[in-house]
Amino acid sequence: MRVGLQISTATIPQTPTGESLAYIAEQADQAGFSTLVMPDHFTLRPESAPWARMGDSSTPAVIDFFEAWSVLSFLAARTSRIKLSTLVSGITMRYPAVLIKTVDTLDALSNGRAYLGVGASPNFGRDEHERMGLPFPPAGERIARLEEVLQMALQMWSGEDKPFEGKYYQLTSSLGAPFFVQQPHPPILIAGHGEKMLRLMARYADIVSVGFGQDLDDMQKKLEFLRQQCEILHRPYEAIEKTTFYTPPVLRDGHLDPAALDAIDALAKLGVDEIMVRPPSDAEAFEIYATEFIPAVNNIAVAGR
Repeated sequence: MRVGLQISTATIPQTPTGESLAYIAEQADQAGFSTLVMPDHFTLRPESAPWARMGDSSTPAVIDFFEAWSVLSFLAARTSRIKLSTLVSGITMRYPAVLIKTVDTLDALSNGRAYLGVGASPNFGRDEHERMGLPFPPAGERIARLEEVLQMALQMWSGEDKPFEGKYYQLTSSLGAPFFVQQPHPPILIAGHGEKMLRLMARYADIVSVGFGQDLDDMQKKLEFLRQQCEILHRPYEAIEKTTFYTPPVLRDGHLDPAALDAIDALAKLGVDEIMVRPPSDAEAFEIYATEFIPAVNNIAVAGR
């Protein structure tokens, strides 16, 4: 099993700097984290995203974010091993062909470390879209657009010279020489939780981000539905890697609480390949992650692997 790291580029509680972000990424690269991801937002009001509230009067009227793919490109130059992705880019946030080209370029310049992390844009994003002048169609249409984006990516990465004729997106030609290093293309990471999204994941995803690791029953139901959809498509369920968010483990008296590994082992038995945690709170905690937590998780066998 692997441990990934989710970092934030929000301007709360303080605005990050290039050096502060690079420090976290460099430490994560050296500590053995498998993946570094970040949310893809531009600006959010706390009332539309309750998880972003500070819980007191210090919460600003608007929470700004550094643009995610720019940050990933910057961090690619400061790291050498860790995989890089958004978790995830809503397909209504940017024009699809440009996003695909961005990932293609990042994969080339990072020597094969980029994922195409995409989703159907969360419902709480309406305010953000409206203030940024971006369209925000109904949820069903957003999922349909996402499928077209995935089809477009596969066609563009094939280098085949033909138009792309979707209902929502059209390209006069997809001719070109893709830059990516990974084969057959940068892995497609899709995040979501509803049945329509899980059907889409079964068809297109190389990696899926599903739910929160603390809710084992919900995780089991979602993964079982994903397995059923793979069987319908005659696609090996094991071909899809699974990742999930996880609350950072408790550290007691300068060491890892062994109970944390019991819960993670339960996830591995469900077939979860990677847990995604937030950065440790300080240098001492980071050291415990590197010397105790990550090696222990790496030794946990994942069912079906």
